[in-house]
This record gives sequence, structure tokens and C-alpha cells, in this order.
Amino acid sequence: MSGIHREMAEEVARRQGDIRTVVRELREMREDDPRWEALLTRLSQAGEELLEYEAAIPERVEAPHRKVSVSALRSVCLAHMAGGVVLGLAPLTGWVSWWWLVLAVFQLVVGFLVMVVGESAGRRHRRLRVVAVVLGVVTVLVPLCVFSVVSSWVWLAVAVGWVVTFGSLPESDGASDKRVGA
Repeated sequence: MSGIHREMAEEVARRQGDIRTVVRELREMREDDPRWEALLTRLSQAGEELLEYEAAIPERVEAPHRKVSVSALRSVCLAHMAGGVVLGLAPLTGWVSWWWLVLAVFQLVVGFLVMVVGESAGRRHRRLRVVAVVLGVVTVLVPLCVFSVVSSWVWLAVAVGWVVTFGSLPESDGASDKRVGA
């Protein structure tokens, strides 16, 4: 069992132990005892606290995975934007025509938008890994296409990659929570 799982199991066991202690005290006490109401209130509060803690466990378990997913996407987006910058500088050297600046700006915007939208993914962070892989492939293919290293048909793969990237981005949790609650 990993450290975080062990820590959570110990906390649940501690909270359950608190509940057992109160229940034991209640069983040994008569209902007309002046402490009866206070113990019932304490039992109710302990139960609610345990339920709230247990409800938060899945999010605590996913937190390290979410951090990795967001980090991977951020790295790929920064690489994609760096590719846009290099593509924007390429006309200065005479390697390509000035018309490629349009693609460079588009690449910068795509990288920025995907990074911003991806960081708000919340619970649906696993899809960010797919987005990162697809965008990473597109990042490699764009310069190969621009400098005619590969066939012009590969531009279709680049276009499909950008579409898949935007189509695979998860909605933020706020939007999905509103839809679920409706």
C-alpha cells in the first residue's frame, strides 16, 4: 500500500474508532442521562465528518496523477509554441517564405489555448495524456511538412491532429457539474 493510501486508511480507522467509542458510551448510558443528547450530537458530527472525508478520498488519490497529466500537457504545449516561434523566425533566414508566419501564429495560439483549457481539466485529466501525445506528434510533423521533408499529404495528419487535440480536451469541471445538476 502506498503512503497516501496508508495515511488515508489510518485516518478512516481513527474516525471509525471515534464513532465506536461514542456508540460504546451510548450503550452504557441510559436515555435520561443529561449527557445523552451531547453524545448523540457528537456521534452525528463524527459520522458526517467520516462521510465527508471518505467522499474526498478519490480526489486525493487522483491528485498526483492529475499533476503529471497537466505537467505533460504543459510541456508539450510549450514545445508546440516554441516550434511556432522557430517557424516565425525561419523567414528571417530565408528558409521559407513569409506566408509561413500565418501558420506560426496559429501554432502559437493553438499551444496557448490547449495549455489554458487543459489546466482546468480537473477530474478528467486522463484525456490530457491523449491530447499531449497527439499534440506532440503534430509538433514534430509541422516542421517536417514546412521544410518539405515529408510528403504534402502529411498536412492532413497535422490538420486531423489539431482537430483531435481540440476535440479531446475535457470540459472544465464547472461546466460538467452544471450539466449533471440540471
